[in-house]
Amino acid sequence: MTVIAASLDPKAEMLALLNNAVAAHANVVQIRVAGDDAMVETLATGAVVATAGWTLARCAQALPAVFGLCDGADDYEYGSTRTARMTGEKAPLPPGVTMVFIQFFPARDGQRHLVARLTYDSDTCCGTCGG
Repeated sequence: MTVIAASLDPKAEMLALLNNAVAAHANVVQIRVAGDDAMVETLATGAVVATAGWTLARCAQALPAVFGLCDGADDYEYGSTRTARMTGEKAPLPPGVTMVFIQFFPARDGQRHLVARLTYDSDTCCGTCGG
């Protein structure tokens, strides 16, 4: 299992998470609340292949930054339920990824707080990710 190191810029950190996910042939990056902390997990066919611990304060910084990378992002309030997508309009997607569908959820212990689902270009996916 790979441990993902945190960076200072939340947008750059999310893009790095997506690049790491592609390198692992993963199809999901999620943030799950666990008590007063959050776990950032990268999943390939349902198995966790990378993880990092964040504070809830870090999530409060990161999630609006992630929303800002989405197409047509307008209003976002931390803790609100929203869906959005990244198609490369505001930041380049990793090679082979055509879209990232993102769902934001209010923080609840033991539950998902953010789910980013990667959609691969069928011409570049090797098939090991289940895509």
